[in-house]
Amino acid sequence: MKIKKNLSDADMFRGMEEEESFETAILTDDSRNRKFRKNSSAIKKEAESMMLPPEAQEKLNRCLLEVSMEWLKDKGGDVEWKVIREGLSIIIKPAPAKKKVRL
Repeated sequence: MKIKKNLSDADMFRGMEEEESFETAILTDDSRNRKFRKNSSAIKKEAESMMLPPEAQEKLNRCLLEVSMEWLKDKGGDVEWKVIREGLSIIIKPAPAKKKVRL
């Protein structure tokens, strides 16, 4: 097939059909809106349900992450969090996770 001069890309490929391949099947626009992240309103609702100010929640999450990393480094296993209330204090302690037996 001979391509004429001074044509746009659309004009050059008019009438051509590309064969279906893995790449073209994956990259086709299926016109669905996919959301991989939670929208900000859902995140705000979760934060409000914790009844903590955002700064305190961020600090709590950071501390939990640090303790989880130390636990994995020292113990080498999964961690399960035990929540205990003593008066006006709330204590969160790591404990070894119980492994589930699958039958």
